[in-house]
Amino acid sequence: MRHETGSQPSRIILFGVTRPSITSSEAFQFRAQRSEASRLMLMAVVFAVMLIVLIARRMSGGLVMSTDAVFFPRLAITAAAMIIELILCAMVRRGIRENRLMPSWLWLATAAFELAVPTALMTIAHVYSPRGEYTALSAPPLLLYPIVVLTSVLRLKPMYALGIGLGSALAHWGLVIWTIGSGTVAPNLRPVLFAYGVSLALTGVIAAMVTRAARRYVIEAVEEATAHERDAQRLAGIERDLAVAREIQAGLLPRSAPALAGFDIAGMNLPADQTGGDYYDWQELPDGKLLVVMADVTGHGIGPALVMAVCRAYARASAPLERDPAVLLSRLNGLLHSDLGGSARFITFAAALLDQDGGVELVSAGHGPTMVWRAADRSIEQFGGDGLPLAVVESESYAPSRRLALGRGDVLVMLTDGVFEWRNADGKQFGLTRLSEVVGAASGQKANDIVQSIYAAAHSFATGAPQTDDVTVVVVKRTG
Repeated sequence: MRHETGSQPSRIILFGVTRPSITSSEAFQFRAQRSEASRLMLMAVVFAVMLIVLIARRMSGGLVMSTDAVFFPRLAITAAAMIIELILCAMVRRGIRENRLMPSWLWLATAAFELAVPTALMTIAHVYSPRGEYTALSAPPLLLYPIVVLTSVLRLKPMYALGIGLGSALAHWGLVIWTIGSGTVAPNLRPVLFAYGVSLALTGVIAAMVTRAARRYVIEAVEEATAHERDAQRLAGIERDLAVAREIQAGLLPRSAPALAGFDIAGMNLPADQTGGDYYDWQELPDGKLLVVMADVTGHGIGPALVMAVCRAYARASAPLERDPAVLLSRLNGLLHSDLGGSARFITFAAALLDQDGGVELVSAGHGPTMVWRAADRSIEQFGGDGLPLAVVESESYAPSRRLALGRGDVLVMLTDGVFEWRNADGKQFGLTRLSEVVGAASGQKANDIVQSIYAAAHSFATGAPQTDDVTVVVVKRTG
């Protein structure tokens, strides 16, 4: 945006700190310029109506307009005034389209011009009207003065409106003094003539007061709009940052199923916000075993998402070094406690170490339940969270691991509490009973289909209620 007024913005001093006044800002000036475009168009309409009235008076045989010395000069001045107002309006609108402020001298020149028009029209009548000088001072052009004063309110400058009113009064008083000097007005009529100027001056005072009030409302609107724009920009920035964070977080989740003979494995993660504190992962270890982990950081949003990323990094770096899942969790607990100790944040964490022969070493840091569906007798086992969550107590021990054996068709389900604690509109939780029924009904399907069945059932149950916690599910199915 360019500023072409050539003047420095006014400044206000508040508690010793100097800062630009909002009325000198470009945002305020452009709003005033849009008002000026409307004002100029309004004045063009006023002059157009005056043209029509002049012609009508001439055609109806009016005494004054039948006088050529009065009619034709008035016609020319009024037509020129209308055209000039239209040209000025076009210039201002073009400046608005180009985001360009008009020079300040143009407003002063316009004001002088608009005061000169009624003065010139009355002067012509004063000199040539057959009704005499006294009548000319109260002729219809006199009404142009208050119209100019009234429309000056749209410029949102109180002193400007006051100046227009006083200028109108002085112009009329000038004609009154001229008339009195000619000796054609009786002394008892002189106060009436001066009263017109007083009314015009009073109109200017009232217009200044109205302008001041309108200016205050506009300033408040500008401040509100500016604050709203800043908030919108800040919110848009946050949304962009969160979208980037979500993209990064999604990139930390597994992109494909692991290749472990005899197993079908799938997982899903759906944060309650753009970012969340849940995560799952699987990692092939040097000895051919596969480590599947699930974690839930307290809360959801950008903070837990950062903790989740740190936890994943520690787990991936430590897993190849610590073959025992219980020792791995102890190591993670020490690392995370040194980072988060005293922050009131903690992580529930479960790890399952899978062997190709179907063996599973399962250990949990306050994370549960973990379910195992047994295909042989169609029963389900549940395992709670062993030990405290990570980052709570530095010396917490998670040994020994729980050892399981998965037979053909057995299904291991690891999930976060966002699934079974998902509430419906009545406040009821989806619950572990419904979850067990869904796992049993879908156990014959592929791992990914079981995952989707669990999510679909919980989501359907909670229809009408928002998701308030992150939802994460991992299904490990023994196929061989």
